[in-house]
Amino acid sequence: MTNFIKYFLTTATVAFLGTSVMAQLRTKYETDESSLALLDSNTLKIRSKLYPQIPQGDLNIYGFEQTDIPIYADSVYAYRLSILESEIPLEYNEYVRPYIDLYTIRKRKLSSKILAWSNYYFPAFEEALDREKMPLELKYLAVIESALNPQATSPVGAGGMWQFMPATGRMYGLKTTHYYDERRDVTKATDAAIKYLRNSYRIYGDWLLVIASYNCGPGNVNKAIKRAGGIKNFWAVQQYLPKETRGYVPAFIGAAYMMNYAAEHNIYPSDEVVINFHTDTVHIDNRYSLPQLAEALQMDIEELKYYNPAIRKGIIPFSTDKIPLTLPYNKAILFTQLGNDTDFKSCMDEKLIALNTQIEKEKLQPKTILYKVKRGELLASIANKYDVTVKELKKWNHLKSSKITAGKRIKIKVQST
Repeated sequence: MTNFIKYFLTTATVAFLGTSVMAQLRTKYETDESSLALLDSNTLKIRSKLYPQIPQGDLNIYGFEQTDIPIYADSVYAYRLSILESEIPLEYNEYVRPYIDLYTIRKRKLSSKILAWSNYYFPAFEEALDREKMPLELKYLAVIESALNPQATSPVGAGGMWQFMPATGRMYGLKTTHYYDERRDVTKATDAAIKYLRNSYRIYGDWLLVIASYNCGPGNVNKAIKRAGGIKNFWAVQQYLPKETRGYVPAFIGAAYMMNYAAEHNIYPSDEVVINFHTDTVHIDNRYSLPQLAEALQMDIEELKYYNPAIRKGIIPFSTDKIPLTLPYNKAILFTQLGNDTDFKSCMDEKLIALNTQIEKEKLQPKTILYKVKRGELLASIANKYDVTVKELKKWNHLKSSKITAGKRIKIKVQST
């Protein structure tokens, strides 16, 4: 399962929120939940048919032993890619082979988790891509960008499953605030990625160049095309692209191969990844405390965070546009009932006042940590990671420039947790 954002509230804060009122509210709705049991049961049966879960044993159609790691000849890889129905040319060559090995040999455990997550995320990706008449294979971009992790953050500060930088995200309508980061909202970020890719295709008319531009930007692709004599073909301009981008398209093809031929390599969806496929989305415009809401819905807060990665700081903010909240199906029904209850609203309002007061106190009493700079990190990515500014990092560490060397320890003032 993906790494969750560390739960920032102190034990004292959680205790301060209280449980008695929420316990009363739960008791109040026990009867209502029971009355919905039959409806839930029938609905879940229908959904189970739409999203069947297949045991690993049934997927092992080749009879592999658990420790088997199949490896095939180049001609086999080339043939398998050639017969895939794909609008995007998935060519096999010397650049692609290392990435097939990466996903099927060196990163087998990660590939297994990606397969499990894909069962949850890919149907939504495919629906969005099909709606815009875009190649469905573009869903594999999210695999190489973030390994289907909506909480992923790159060393340079790109965030979310589709790895938008804050500035690029804003260009495509993704807002980032103290409490909510739409780059991590899977639905909104997917729509933004599709807009970016569609705009790029209008420029290049070549899907592999579009994929390359997603990694390094249109400026670098345009320079590479110019140096290649104006040819708009990825393999013709590959040598003129930045080093990372030269491997980006082969990585995309390697990921596409793995996702289609995982069983041939004895890789199956991980049993360690537990996902509730029976979810629904409610839209809210009130402000809620995440811990309090989890308690009211009798949910584990980490599960609530997992299905709602865009929520930051433990608070679902008030929004005039309404904010989507993903919940297990039966919890979505319960939330709708609670949302119409005046006692529940009153309780949440009181607790939010207390929570906001606690947060403001923590802002006024930051603690200083020593952070060891990792290779490839920039001040901007570190600032984004700890929700501070580059200017603040320079001030705290008496730095005159934004350059930073790996191994150096810098001071960061963060909220108490």
